[in-house]
Amino acid sequence: MTDLNDIRSRTKSASEYIRGLKDKWGSYQLQRFENYELNPEVVGELKKYVDDITVVVIGASWCKDCREAIPVLMRLEEDIGLEVRVFGTVKTAPLDPDNRWAIPPSPPEAKKWDVKAIPWIEIFRKDGTRIGTIIEKPIVKPTLEAELLRVIKG
Repeated sequence: MTDLNDIRSRTKSASEYIRGLKDKWGSYQLQRFENYELNPEVVGELKKYVDDITVVVIGASWCKDCREAIPVLMRLEEDIGLEVRVFGTVKTAPLDPDNRWAIPPSPPEAKKWDVKAIPWIEIFRKDGTRIGTIIEKPIVKPTLEAELLRVIKG
């Protein structure tokens, strides 16, 4: 089981994360959030699960796939109340071939969860039980919200 209260204390919501970005990618992600249209059918089904789900993202503003995914999660957070928590300070460790991520500033979960690529999206029940993982981008469904629903439904 994962201690989600501990994770909540060390992360930001998707909205706090994106609105707090001071680099060149902050405005890009905010614009993506504002322009993104969720699939209404998928959202209707996702609403059934939202009270029991927490999504935890390990990512960084320098990562192209993160810049695409986190605004979609922010849209879900704001539109249907999905709880999204973001570790957004991930750094690579290029001089340490045995360790992919520099910890810190990357969270210890990067090592614990054996993160290979970002965004690393973990989906949990509110009690901390892990449901599944989405790595980088949707691989089965056409949108992130549809992929999230697929993972939740098992």
